[in-house]
Amino acid sequence: MDARFLATGQTGVLISGGGVALDRVIADFAAGTVEALVLENGDCDLLVIEGQGAILHPAYSGVTMALLHGSLPDALILCHLPTRLVMRRQSVPIPPLPEWIALYEGLLRPLHPARVVGIAVNTFGMEEAAARAAVDAAAAETGLPATDVIRYGCEPLLSAVIAP
Repeated sequence: MDARFLATGQTGVLISGGGVALDRVIADFAAGTVEALVLENGDCDLLVIEGQGAILHPAYSGVTMALLHGSLPDALILCHLPTRLVMRRQSVPIPPLPEWIALYEGLLRPLHPARVVGIAVNTFGMEEAAARAAVDAAAAETGLPATDVIRYGCEPLLSAVIAP
């Protein structure tokens, strides 16, 4: 499979050597910058685009929206940190996973139908039993494949992304 990674943040650019630090692009041009990068790199079987922020985070939602509008993805992997109950550096509660999924899919529906196809669970700092329980809970709550790619590998998420 010809798979490519499109970095959209400082860490991704540092690792891959290319892409864009999207939060440094003037807001009016952010979606177009992403679109141009997708068009330049999209002639492959799988284009994996680094996500940024969250659509409900007051500080980062603009970058997230530009990324979504510029890339118009077919499939999304929702990242979940089960130990976090509010948005980072905010008092905004994090909604349950099914609500997150509905928000992302609903937001994209008028432009390009996209589906959340899996949940990437960040279990950093959790004991093994709690980590396994968190991954299993995310899968049960959403009916989607879930994994912590560092602990358990990415196979469930890759399979979900490339499934017809």
